[in-house]
Amino acid sequence: MKELFNIIPNSTGDGFRMKLSTGVIDVPDDNGGYIISSGCGSGKTESIKSLIRQKYNSGILYCVDTRDELGKMYDWILANLVNRELGYGDILRESDVMIISSDKERSSFLNQYRDNPEILMDKKIILITHVRFWTDLINYFLIYRPQVPVDSFDGDFRKLMIRSDLRRYILFDETPTFIRPFVEFDRTILGVFSKTDDTGNIICMSPEEIEIYYDHFIRNTRNDLFNQSYRINRIKRDVALNLIPQYYDSWMLSDSDKAGITFYPVDLCPLGVYINTHVLIFEGAGDLLFKDSRNFRLLDVDRKYNCVTEFRKIDFGLFRRNLNPRRFDEFTSRIAMLINKPTLVVCWKDINGGDDGPSKSEYAEQISEALLLKGVPKELFTVTYYGSSDNKSTNNYRDIDQIVMCGDWTLPNIESAKIRRAYGTTTDTQNQKDWFFSQLITRIGIRKHDGGTYTVYYTDDFKYDFIGRMYAYFNENRVISSSYCRESCDWKNRLDSMNIRSNLKNEIVLLAMNDENMRNAIGMDWEYTKEVSFDYLENLGIKRSARERRRYNKLIRILEKIKITLLIE
Repeated sequence: MKELFNIIPNSTGDGFRMKLSTGVIDVPDDNGGYIISSGCGSGKTESIKSLIRQKYNSGILYCVDTRDELGKMYDWILANLVNRELGYGDILRESDVMIISSDKERSSFLNQYRDNPEILMDKKIILITHVRFWTDLINYFLIYRPQVPVDSFDGDFRKLMIRSDLRRYILFDETPTFIRPFVEFDRTILGVFSKTDDTGNIICMSPEEIEIYYDHFIRNTRNDLFNQSYRINRIKRDVALNLIPQYYDSWMLSDSDKAGITFYPVDLCPLGVYINTHVLIFEGAGDLLFKDSRNFRLLDVDRKYNCVTEFRKIDFGLFRRNLNPRRFDEFTSRIAMLINKPTLVVCWKDINGGDDGPSKSEYAEQISEALLLKGVPKELFTVTYYGSSDNKSTNNYRDIDQIVMCGDWTLPNIESAKIRRAYGTTTDTQNQKDWFFSQLITRIGIRKHDGGTYTVYYTDDFKYDFIGRMYAYFNENRVISSSYCRESCDWKNRLDSMNIRSNLKNEIVLLAMNDENMRNAIGMDWEYTKEVSFDYLENLGIKRSARERRRYNKLIRILEKIKITLLIE
């Protein structure tokens, strides 16, 4: 039995070879943290299945973003691996596999785990969500068939990660980006754990005093750190109380209203420590997100996508804080004319300063209704919003031919700061925006790697350098980093230094974006002739009121000044 994309284990150790739709990735025998950056839709999850099939006796922890994906993997294991002669050692029994999920149909496992968490350490395969990994008993997830007693976690990852009885593979299917604190509480509670020394300085109590004061003032109150009903929470309480002295001073220096303890992916791969497991993060666009990670090694392919991805600009005219109804009607009319084949429409979540709450967007519904009223068949389009859970980790839109991005959108600066902290990278807001939109764009048929042509429509408020980065990534397998844009992009630097009207400068960029010879000519101050048609210009978003060459005279004259001849046929 083989999965769609099979892995080949090394005979020399715990490494293996992944044969994916985008190429081959060799995971080394050496333990450590690795980013599998193979492109979206390349067969990562199928390869994970193959790894689980061949290595379940070594102990595997599988983590994924959603409960739905978790359930799918569990059901696949039951249907394809359990009680079968697979030829990889002991037969896998249903009792060897445990899924920890709050879904009602999986509640029996959760109930066992809550009062007897030690059973985890005897299971060959554990399946949990990303969130649970960081907020529950992390050492219980990592240790497999312990050879020495397992105490409450003391926060020392350097000691934990060199244990000889760790699971051989810690698998993260997609990148954990939402990492919740293990515990978080109001900063005022620190007063319960504080005292003054002989000089009047406020200091932390001893562990023994912390426990006494916790029992007296906090236990079983609304401020209790954890619900005491389950044994797992009582263990988590002990972990938190024991860690308070380690975090106390930093909490006292902080101006935050909250105090908390958070564990991060970098903790699993401490610098200078040879860990005793493989920590594998399967992230299709890892080359964008994990810039210069000190803790994880990037394993990449030469080319992620074999499709032609066209980028076409459309007029917008809308502002998120003050949406004009007339312009909204005009814009949705423009979108309606584009939808002649399956289309994914992506918009802002909220407008006019509103907040519809989680997992809901009235604005997306408004666009959908407007398109229906304009006669667009319902089966031809889907509307979602930026930041929705379906922007990544889903195959639901793989049969869609084009995407319309309605309005520029940027993640808050704090999000890239979280990535830097979590993964030891130098990721900035540009890197993360590129990562987010690469995930979004590859929801459509690009992820099928069928060599076809797909179209990305974008509104005119997107900056040309961002679209240039996306073009380079999808069509040239090239990552343009922040430093590249500032220092190495000579043709853009030269344009930026010129006193050219912004609308004409943007049109020059559109002409040069998919023409390497023109880019080189601009950067090196060479002569170059570019022949185009009216259709070509309009597809790029360079339109005039009439199809007449004289309407483009201003653009032609500006190009002549930089030695570029534009011939319109």
